[in-house]
Amino acid sequence: MLQNLPPELLLKIISLLSLKDALILSTTCRTVCSTVLSVSNTFHRHWVLQYLKLIPENVKIGRINQQACNDWKLTKKEAQSLFRRLSNCPPPGCGFQKYLRWLQGRPADCDIVRRVLVGVSMLPASFSEMTESVDEKDESKIIRFTKRSKIILNWLFPEEKDRIKDKTKVERLLETDKPVGPFFSFDKFQVLMEYVMESNERLRLVMAEYHQISCRGLFEDVGFLSWTRPSSILVEIESGSSDENFTKHGRQIGALLDLIKLNNQSPGIGFWA
Repeated sequence: MLQNLPPELLLKIISLLSLKDALILSTTCRTVCSTVLSVSNTFHRHWVLQYLKLIPENVKIGRINQQACNDWKLTKKEAQSLFRRLSNCPPPGCGFQKYLRWLQGRPADCDIVRRVLVGVSMLPASFSEMTESVDEKDESKIIRFTKRSKIILNWLFPEEKDRIKDKTKVERLLETDKPVGPFFSFDKFQVLMEYVMESNERLRLVMAEYHQISCRGLFEDVGFLSWTRPSSILVEIESGSSDENFTKHGRQIGALLDLIKLNNQSPGIGFWA
């Protein structure tokens, strides 16, 4: 029956499926198998983003911004290879380090480690790039996270929405609860993966800094959506050391700054975990 469908309709059906379901469907007949194997790069990008949990299974192809400049079929194989190599690394969990106890017994490639590494790879080169002026006419006053930053951070820390009690704020949060796939760069992700697999202290620090943020509840007590600060914080952060920023601006901001440094392999990182 499927082999008699018009090619356009068959592609439409495949576009609604995850890679796993598409491969299952491909076993039904040669026509479907041939169609699945010959789909365009856009399909493979979509399946890579689903594999990395960057878009939900129920988001079909075409509903998000599709940038198909990479060979995404090859990228899928490379992503799988990176996670296989990660699985052979020493697990970051540790009974002695309080910010790593939560990972005890979990393998290095468990779901939360994968999610953190994917999310951290999307952080920019500096904290200032994550912020914008609340009032564009007065850049010297108050800053907040950009919409891009809110989408990435709320994906990276999904428990944020469960901690917000104000119904209005939850509704506003859902506005930023959008597919994060358009902000993902496999090249940056690959660089970070290679970096943390070279030394276990790097992977441990990434996970410890992540937990320093997540274990304290809403970011700065208000959450990423509502966070604001005087713009003077940007100068203070850029001129201060990691220890100074932790002391002056709190552990959550300090940890976020260290995650940015780790993603950019910045010099002078203190590996304490």
